[in-house]
Amino acid sequence: MKSRPVPRLIALACVLLVIGGGSAAWSRRPPATPPGQFDYYLLSLSWSPAYCEDSPRAAECRGYRRYGFIVHGLWPQFERGWPEHCSDEVRVPEDVVQGMVDLMPARGLVIHEWQAHGSCSGLAPPEFFAAVRRARESVVIPRPLVGPTEAVQKPPAAVVRAFLDANPRLTGDEIVVTCSRQGLPRLREVHVCLNRDLAPRSCSAQALRAACRAPLLLIPPLR
Repeated sequence: MKSRPVPRLIALACVLLVIGGGSAAWSRRPPATPPGQFDYYLLSLSWSPAYCEDSPRAAECRGYRRYGFIVHGLWPQFERGWPEHCSDEVRVPEDVVQGMVDLMPARGLVIHEWQAHGSCSGLAPPEFFAAVRRARESVVIPRPLVGPTEAVQKPPAAVVRAFLDANPRLTGDEIVVTCSRQGLPRLREVHVCLNRDLAPRSCSAQALRAACRAPLLLIPPLR
């Protein structure tokens, strides 16, 4: 007696089961880069008013406090590429999360930044976020960008110049200004490159490629 062919739907289900099992195994594989192996840090300062124009319901965009630059992250970098999600074994203590709300005003942001980037630093969460604070405190925000009440348009080079004037330790190639790439370019982030001791250092060619190329960018005011 001939065996009946397996129906196409059952065969497809078997294939999906195998793929699903393979995906689960893949997700459990150890990360490619051990924590602590990187070349330098990139401090990313996000211009909150631009973000809030697109996401007004986000945590940092509600309430009475108006934010200018917030810390997006302190990212371990290679000269080419960067490590991510180097370990998922350590959780961020709640007191550490709450201690960062003045710089990173969304709980989810603090946790995400640890999982994606801080886990690659080779530091425990308290030490990593202490480094985030030291890195942020090492950068002076130019006075015109502390609390602007009106929108202005400036060339990206003028924003770089303002940071250089406010931070004599910076010479130019340690800082990158980025902007949105859709519609009218808006100030998005300022990146400052730091060595492992959190002293300024030249950004890699990869980091420099993120620089805003628009002739003018819009700087939305505090909301």
